[in-house]
Amino acid sequence: MSDLRITTNDSEWCPKYYAPMVGIFCAMYIINQAIVPKMIEIGPIVTTAAIFTFPICAIITDLLTEIYGFNRARKALWTVVFCTALFALFTQLAIHLPSAGFWEDQEAFETIFALGPRIALAGMAAWIAGELINSFVMSKMKIKQNAKNTSVRFIGSTIVGQFFDSIIFMTIAFAGTMAWSDLAVVTATAWGLKVTYEVIALPLSLSVTKWLKRIEGVEHFDKQKISAI
Repeated sequence: MSDLRITTNDSEWCPKYYAPMVGIFCAMYIINQAIVPKMIEIGPIVTTAAIFTFPICAIITDLLTEIYGFNRARKALWTVVFCTALFALFTQLAIHLPSAGFWEDQEAFETIFALGPRIALAGMAAWIAGELINSFVMSKMKIKQNAKNTSVRFIGSTIVGQFFDSIIFMTIAFAGTMAWSDLAVVTATAWGLKVTYEVIALPLSLSVTKWLKRIEGVEHFDKQKISAI
């Protein structure tokens, strides 16, 4: 950290790679929204196909908070929410547009995207709660740890944030589509897998974090006023 410039306020520096990171962030979350309705079974584990993509979104939240601070991470989170709303709006518009006479896949298209608004609502509610909590916890931990023990922040904030995210998302998205006992199992499984994913991906997450900090040239602490909106 000695070769990095210390900042405590967003106005003290202008990030070089924040915009591309937000773009990747939004893309991964829209991919997540598209594949989350599919339930998969891997041995005894039943979960959503998005289990492979959503943890990447959570990791990017950690990266954004660690490198760019809570306020910039918060702006990225609200950008994702807006993109999710657009995704839901335009998929529903596509469903209701008249099909070409030769196109025979309308029913399949509706089956895939009919849950769009519900999935989007679940995603936005869970995202706002879970990821803001994740980001806020990580920001405060960084100050207390003086930027040391990055792995503890990554895992600790994920455990807390994904607990709330998983409960909110699964309840809104799938309540009524399966038995409550099954929903509880799927929710707990998703939470456990997300945390496990974070642990497995930790070496890569730490490497990318160090690399981004180095090219940005800044170690940022959120000692300015931060807001949840």
